[in-house]
Amino acid sequence: MGYTVSWRQHRFTDFTYATILRILPTLINKDTPFCIHSWGFCLGTEDDPAPIERVATMMTFIKTNRLPYTKDVMKALILMVEYGAADELTHDDNDMTWYIEALDEIHAIHPLASYEQQKAYFLHKA
Repeated sequence: MGYTVSWRQHRFTDFTYATILRILPTLINKDTPFCIHSWGFCLGTEDDPAPIERVATMMTFIKTNRLPYTKDVMKALILMVEYGAADELTHDDNDMTWYIEALDEIHAIHPLASYEQQKAYFLHKA
């Protein structure tokens, strides 16, 4: 039994990918491992990774099992929405509080043009 975070991924442009990789480390918990690979990037530990592929093949969901870095995965996905690389964010819970908290935390540090639209989306999903 797990807890799944999922999304619909679009193509990363070079600009989008570089921007997300530059901004994301400033937004996530300092204790969350963050690694960049040739295939994409990963949050979490080697034993419990949360990988996000640069060119999505079939991996558009992550079993985070509510680990401490789950909200950081959501922050990565929110940035992907901001820059047009994802949409239709969801998870295994009817309560969208984690996504809304992640959105608010990002917006406080790095104002998002899509903040109101993303917040309305999460509130509608709740």
